[in-house]
Amino acid sequence: MTGNYTEEMDAVRSDLQTLKNDLAKLTKSVKADAQASASELSANAKTKFKSARENAVDAGTKGRKKAQTTIRKNPIASIAATAGLGLIIGALSTRR
Repeated sequence: MTGNYTEEMDAVRSDLQTLKNDLAKLTKSVKADAQASASELSANAKTKFKSARENAVDAGTKGRKKAQTTIRKNPIASIAATAGLGLIIGALSTRR
């Protein structure tokens, strides 16, 4: 009986060592995958941020040009609209 017990304990130890080694390999693999995913996500985020910033700059430039064109075509209406907006903002700010 002692021989069987020793052999079984050796087999359990061997299985535990194999399990330990497999877990170490799995941990390294998961870590490498996570780092690759993080790098990819970071690169995608930077690309999307750059694109969004360029779109915002383009939209601002187009809006400014359109406003300038409108003001040049209708200077009196633009002055009247600005004055009216100023009066509304002034009236709302004095109500507090």
